[in-house]
Amino acid sequence: MNLRKEIDMDDIFSDSLPLTDELSLNNMQELTSQIKIDSDEEKVLCYYIDAKTRKEHLLAEINIQTNISIIYPTNTIEGSTYYLEPKYEVREFVFEGYKVKVDKTDSYEDAMYGLPNGFTKTLKFGLGLEKKYKVIIVTLFEYFKECERIILSKTRETGIENTEIIINDTDFDKIRRGIDRNQDLFQKEAMLAKESFVYDSILNYTNPEKYPELKRKPQKDVIYKVLRNTDFKNLSKQDKQSLSELKDNTDLSYLSILTTEFEQKLSQNHIESSYQLFFEENPLLLTMLAGSPYVQFKNQAYVGGKSFDNSNGQYPDFLQKHKITNNTFIVEIKTPQTLLLEKTPYRKTGVYSASKDLSGSISQILTQKYQLETDIASLMKNAEDREVEAYNVQGLVIIGKLSSLEEKEMKRSFELFRNNQKNLRIVTYDECLEQLKSFVDLLEKSKAIEKNEKFDDEQ
Repeated sequence: MNLRKEIDMDDIFSDSLPLTDELSLNNMQELTSQIKIDSDEEKVLCYYIDAKTRKEHLLAEINIQTNISIIYPTNTIEGSTYYLEPKYEVREFVFEGYKVKVDKTDSYEDAMYGLPNGFTKTLKFGLGLEKKYKVIIVTLFEYFKECERIILSKTRETGIENTEIIINDTDFDKIRRGIDRNQDLFQKEAMLAKESFVYDSILNYTNPEKYPELKRKPQKDVIYKVLRNTDFKNLSKQDKQSLSELKDNTDLSYLSILTTEFEQKLSQNHIESSYQLFFEENPLLLTMLAGSPYVQFKNQAYVGGKSFDNSNGQYPDFLQKHKITNNTFIVEIKTPQTLLLEKTPYRKTGVYSASKDLSGSISQILTQKYQLETDIASLMKNAEDREVEAYNVQGLVIIGKLSSLEEKEMKRSFELFRNNQKNLRIVTYDECLEQLKSFVDLLEKSKAIEKNEKFDDEQ
């Protein structure tokens, strides 16, 4: 196995992961009540600890000497029927050649950095694939039930060896992007098409005699053509019309569902990492709030700032990249319950100061912006994607609710404060929800007008 042997020990063991056997479980509980990290010179082991039984469940291991990491995706939703059971039929995911480390997020959660895009990072959520990529596992296991582990490799070609499926890093990225392009299709049609796409890209590609190309097609040929990456220039007029109608309907359905889910989430109290995961699974929201074609680049990416003792590193919740200019955009997520302003006016003048959390968030994102712009050259030296720029980086803070500002003076103070920020937008959760609802209303009205015009033309 020809894997990289070079590894920077400082990158594997941050200040949050001291190399000592004296770190007891009780001490670890001061940092987190559910995650335990054991580490030495050879391995890092990550455990989920059940709050009731205190039993340890292995989530991940990083082998420093071989540069191989393994995760064991586990259901960590307490109260679930499948609590502490494997998330998928395939128990193990192996990563060959990926420089993986465990570090703290800004919200002080343990997370695995360095996994391929498409995998969740926060340990307490049990690791695994993002929800929309679960079709990869479902499809592979349906047609290859002997599969015991999936290996993602930067050095080996895609193939099948005994009970293992190897997926080359580049091939996995293509599959992930292919699924992304078709996320907005109707659920039934999308599942058929995604399944066919994954099947053909891995099983049929590896052994076409044993796994012949799927003959099954979605209901409309145009969907199949889209998922098979057919040249759109050759589509018939009817196909183009069907594609346009399908996309309009699906966009509206997806946005309506997203609006309902978002509204339900805001009616409950969740921790910060829960909202981070929601935005990670629904990147359209961040693109909409940014107001420009920004796409997900890295979540909880390191943007510089570490001192000589390996502390003070900066990790924004989301680092977005502009589709056209490659310029970066930093996003920080707080909770809807976070206060926007202090509760009492400043010196009884009717002027309210920004809350400590809001001021801290702004200072945090400005520091991240400064470090990214300062360290961009050194960060790009070892980066896989070097098409990244840091030109006067913009920032976005999603925090609190406008509805919490009951007094007119409070609303005035908040508007004056946020509108005077430079290169930084402050958006509240209820504003985000209203913007999403307005977008859905606009699409519904547009669709109704088009339907009426089409009906009139047919009369």
